[in-house]
Amino acid sequence: MRILLSSLAATVGVIAFMNFTGGAQPLQSVPDAMDNAQAPVVAELFTSQSCSSCPPAEAYFAELTGREDVIVLEWHVDYWDRLVHGRAGSWKDPYSDAAYTKRKRDYNRPQRGTGAVYTPHAENNGTQEKIGRRRSELEAHLQPARHATADVLTETKGAQSVVNVSDYVMPLKRSADVIQLTLLPDQTTHVPRGENRGVTLTSKNIVLSAKQIGTYSGTADAFAFAAPQDGQGCAIIVQERRGAQLGPILGATYCR
Repeated sequence: MRILLSSLAATVGVIAFMNFTGGAQPLQSVPDAMDNAQAPVVAELFTSQSCSSCPPAEAYFAELTGREDVIVLEWHVDYWDRLVHGRAGSWKDPYSDAAYTKRKRDYNRPQRGTGAVYTPHAENNGTQEKIGRRRSELEAHLQPARHATADVLTETKGAQSVVNVSDYVMPLKRSADVIQLTLLPDQTTHVPRGENRGVTLTSKNIVLSAKQIGTYSGTADAFAFAAPQDGQGCAIIVQERRGAQLGPILGATYCR
């Protein structure tokens, strides 16, 4: 995407907003939640240090890390890195990654029927999206998964860490990805250039890397993974995918 003017960022957001209801295609059908057991809510935020609308969303998601029933993941997209904001110049988010922009697009296709992007973008359990800066909407949006989930638990056996995923309520037509996420728990950054020039940002649970450690068919299974380094956090998610489309998160946990 070639970006010449900073105002194009607003245009991208408007185009994306206009496409919220466009032609989304369903993925694999999973059953509704069948009992009162509640898996953690997986709250994802797609953001950028060069997005002036994003700091309020990041502040709210930082608050959510204090809740035991919520797993917070902050993904930094890269398309803001190329924007030039007049004399403020541009700012390359040091945590941005093209793979995280792709993840955002892979949500857009089944949910909104478009590859258009906007930030801040919030996701709930891999099935619902909202504009990340609208706090009241987000609070109503963060509900337990309406679909069935599997229990996901981590344990350490000697020098090895293992994640155990329980049986699903039915066999899956397609295997789901088991993904280990390495997290930066707490980061404060003073942004010297770009749209947020002079702003100090405090972020929680920035995703540093995402690694698939296995596939899950719906039958109880265990997967080995490397424990995070000192100063890093870790989360495991089990998520349905079909090609370039992401589906519901079937289970998740922080690494304990």
